[in-house]
Amino acid sequence: MFKFPKLSKQERAWVLYDVANSAFILTVITVLFPILYNEVYMAQTGADWTTGSAIFKYLTSGLALTVALLSPVIGAWSNYRGNKKKFFKIFLIVGIAGGFGIAIPGLDWLLLLIIFSISSIGYNLTNVVYDAFLVDVTDKENMDVISSTGFAWGYIGSLIPFFAGMIPYLLVTFDILDPSLGHLSMSFAFIVACAWWLYYSLPIIRDVEQTYNIDVDSNVNSLGESLKRLGRTFKEIRAYRYIFLFLIAYLLYIDVVNTVIRLAVNIGSDLNVSAPVLLGVVIMVQFIGFPSAIIYGRLAKRFGGKKMIFYGILIYSLSIYVTSLIVSEDTTYLMWFVGLFIGTAQGGIQSVSRSYFAKMVPKEKANDFFGFFSVFGRFGGIISPFILASLALHYDKPTNEAILFLLIPLAVASFILIFVRPDKVKDIE
Repeated sequence: MFKFPKLSKQERAWVLYDVANSAFILTVITVLFPILYNEVYMAQTGADWTTGSAIFKYLTSGLALTVALLSPVIGAWSNYRGNKKKFFKIFLIVGIAGGFGIAIPGLDWLLLLIIFSISSIGYNLTNVVYDAFLVDVTDKENMDVISSTGFAWGYIGSLIPFFAGMIPYLLVTFDILDPSLGHLSMSFAFIVACAWWLYYSLPIIRDVEQTYNIDVDSNVNSLGESLKRLGRTFKEIRAYRYIFLFLIAYLLYIDVVNTVIRLAVNIGSDLNVSAPVLLGVVIMVQFIGFPSAIIYGRLAKRFGGKKMIFYGILIYSLSIYVTSLIVSEDTTYLMWFVGLFIGTAQGGIQSVSRSYFAKMVPKEKANDFFGFFSVFGRFGGIISPFILASLALHYDKPTNEAILFLLIPLAVASFILIFVRPDKVKDIE
């Protein structure tokens, strides 16, 4: 039977931040903001939704690129004494302020996207520092356990503010409240998610301190030195061929995984799947994702991480194919099957990828190598949204046909993975 570990005060505070920020990613990024943007864009422009949807996909790709470029710099810079807590607070304030900003009724669609972009960047850069805090709250032996615990509680914890915030929106959706209150009901959900995010961020601000750091020499520019260290680490990681191959494969398949997380509702809207069905599917994914991630880990222990990653890629490929079959109102029921498939693989492929990578890296270089693992993960989410946005503008049934192109990065990732040999890494040192 699965049991959560006993946590120290610092470990508990770290885990609670996963509970905190998961509310924002579920309520705002995954579910409600795409719906709000859809409604505002259509109402204010009267333009074809294909164009509005493409704009959102391009924005998603651009945000992923921005965060990916900033993440390694922020990660390396935060290693200097006193920077972690300072950066964490700054990005947290930016993210939450932006979250409250998009709750303001009556915003122009372009201004809405700008505020959302600022909030998303703050959210993601806060996570960069949050990941770095793991070395400060626990020892190496417990890192996987603590990291997995945060991941698991994030699934469950995000549902509490989600359900609380969604009550007015659901009452509007089912015509119990006046439909004119639709935007206000979404604003309420945004406020609940951001308030939850802020409240459960307080423990990590209060109880966690930076213990692993680099002392700042008054004669040295810490930002400049951080960039030099990044260059040295990248040269080192390229020397480990199998680790580098895995990171390339990881970038390709996690790109599809991240795209599904960020664009699920947007893609569903393109396919004319109703809002109640989309909400039901998202909730189902959350519930299935929690036990599936645990089961995935156990199966990886029995069959090997590489086989489970292949399995996850297969499930995502099947999900993409089934999604392409949603061509009319009569076939929207297939979205439930897509959600079922995704729920069984989403958490598992992420957690197993991390542990598989951990077994390959030399222990004495783990911190630097995991920094690049995080960077490659954040680059995931650039390619697929860009492909979808570009191709969608050239097809009569844009999403149904364009989404099949996501099978390409999954296929290339699978091919590269065939040549990854963790047992050979020690021979390259």
